[in-house]
Amino acid sequence: MEPGSISVTRTLPIDGALLADVLLRLRRDAGGSALRWSLGDRGAAEVDIIFTSAGASWTTTARVWDPRGLAVAAVALHIRATAPDQVSLTLQPTSALTPWWVERIAELLDLAQAVVDELAEELLWHAARAGVAASG
Repeated sequence: MEPGSISVTRTLPIDGALLADVLLRLRRDAGGSALRWSLGDRGAAEVDIIFTSAGASWTTTARVWDPRGLAVAAVALHIRATAPDQVSLTLQPTSALTPWWVERIAELLDLAQAVVDELAEELLWHAARAGVAASG
């Protein structure tokens, strides 16, 4: 499976013009250089909190593991403004998947969705603290 051939996206009500502030708050609040989540029987994830920007888009790297912690997939997370008060958060592999993951795409997509949801909740919390989340 080629990088970019699968992805998971979630839309968030955050003002894209203030996304840098939200990411800065996330980075300051984290206890290290990465956020780590154990996602139960889905697996685990580690997301680097140092995002790089290119225009209205921000990117960072992450790794996801199967529930046993043996199979890893390198992924990227992209956040970009899609409307005045909306950003999209997308996770997609950055390199070819191992045969283990290729045989378990449904499980990888489930894990990827859990990672996107966890990061989305972190971003929304920081946006609410900063007053940059869209109301409603």
